[in-house]
Amino acid sequence: MRDWKMLTSLSAGILTVVLWGSLPVLKHLASLPPMLITAVAMACAAGFTRLIGMVKTTKRLGRERFGVRHWTMGVGGLVGALYGYFLALEGGDPAKVTLITYTWPLGLVLVSDHLDGKGLRPMPLIGASVAFAGMVPLILGDNQGTATSPWAYFAGALAGLSWIAFSLHLRQSGGLSSRGYQRLFLHAGVIALAIHLVFESTPTATTSLDWLAACLIGIGPYGLAFITWGHALKNGPTTLLGVMTYLVPIISAMLLVALGWSTLSQELFIATAAVVGGALLTQSRWPGTNGRPRGRQEAKQ
Repeated sequence: MRDWKMLTSLSAGILTVVLWGSLPVLKHLASLPPMLITAVAMACAAGFTRLIGMVKTTKRLGRERFGVRHWTMGVGGLVGALYGYFLALEGGDPAKVTLITYTWPLGLVLVSDHLDGKGLRPMPLIGASVAFAGMVPLILGDNQGTATSPWAYFAGALAGLSWIAFSLHLRQSGGLSSRGYQRLFLHAGVIALAIHLVFESTPTATTSLDWLAACLIGIGPYGLAFITWGHALKNGPTTLLGVMTYLVPIISAMLLVALGWSTLSQELFIATAAVVGGALLTQSRWPGTNGRPRGRQEAKQ
């Protein structure tokens, strides 16, 4: 049973990073303001999870209570991650701000180990660092030299911290039902719409492709991906899942290459090898531990 849970968790994690990796392609097709895209996507995500709830035959996980953590770490983390990243992209070089934002998986690994009472374990730290270091040439390889303001770096860091908060909320909630995800997406969508109305201009000329792409973002990268990510975090090893998220920019790069929007590069091969090697390192043990888990939580995983 434990092996089956591990397999489904890793499969959910892989599906998550593939969906997240498709986001740049879908966003390129949606010529709408960032928070309007977010609001539309969250509405579609809520509708999608509603359909899942209608056809789902398994027992619900219980009645969710939408307290302070739901609004701060759940809704706030989700909106903060998206808005912070969009602000960072508008204020600086995309490669640089993406590099800052994608420090969040390393932070998730360290914070999760601390909350589990594992302390600072060498191998997860080394593995995450190797994966992140391998991403650097890929992300900076196509640097266009755009000036990046301190505010853009701050917004990128805020997006990363928000991703950590959102992931911890999913992990510590013990699992949300489809209704729980539906309300989470609706709450995030309302806040995103309010931010759009206050800070952005509503476009007057749009196409059906713009709205279709925004809806697909809600069904995939912003909807189903968060559900599979929550399942993975609940039942899988956080250290390995954290490193797996480094595959997102690699998958994005591969999709751009496949569509002819980018070219195959040596940096892509380096990043892929680094992520795979880093993932293997996170699941290795420091010499001298005799292969035995050091704590109750580690024994569970």
